[in-house]
Amino acid sequence: MEKNENKMQNVYNLVIMDKSGSMDEIRNAAIEGFNDVLSGVRKLAKDYADTKNQKISLVLFDTSSMDVVAWNEDPEKVEFLNHRTYRPCACTPLYDAMGRYLTKLEKEIGDEDASVMVTVITDGYENSSTDFSLKDIKKLVNRLKDKGWSFAYMGTDHDVDSVAIDLSITNVIKFEKNMEDTKRAFERERRAKEQWLKNERDFDSANPCCSYEDKIAFRKRSSMHYYDEGWSEKTDNTENKD
Repeated sequence: MEKNENKMQNVYNLVIMDKSGSMDEIRNAAIEGFNDVLSGVRKLAKDYADTKNQKISLVLFDTSSMDVVAWNEDPEKVEFLNHRTYRPCACTPLYDAMGRYLTKLEKEIGDEDASVMVTVITDGYENSSTDFSLKDIKKLVNRLKDKGWSFAYMGTDHDVDSVAIDLSITNVIKFEKNMEDTKRAFERERRAKEQWLKNERDFDSANPCCSYEDKIAFRKRSSMHYYDEGWSEKTDNTENKD
């Protein structure tokens, strides 16, 4: 492919968040946490206004409905969550939510040179999907990771590490089911997005004429360290020399 040109690049932030009945226990914290992440994306939109075009999508899922609160929207136009828009109930069709909306986003992006950050948030195990299996989701996630997509899993009240591994997701945040720790987890997610964009800006500055393939390779490396605060290729190379 041709070398990258200095032009606006889309950044897709997809959040797939559980709204099953058990999430009611941390309803307030989940609302405040997502709103903090949204505020962070709004700030990034301003900080990188000359080079990056921020888009945010929020899907809330349970067996009663899958609510697309926002889909590839300008973050300034997305409303904050509240008790009317986030109402936990029913069961947890995790695979269906991931399968449906990852497939939708992949189709819309196509071969576009874009940054993609996907965050899955849940407090329990898959228990009600009908259209997608674990095998389907793992295959889908692996294919998208090969395109340079970043995946993160935020979980509580279940074996978070095991579920994330099953989904082929290695960036994981475990949090206790209380207000303080839930907010801490969302705050870490907000900072991870900041770090991701900083790393990509630094890479672009150091490699202004890199190929599309080089950019994808960089994103794949960066995505492995999504929650590693302070990670950059510079620090990683320094550590590897020791």
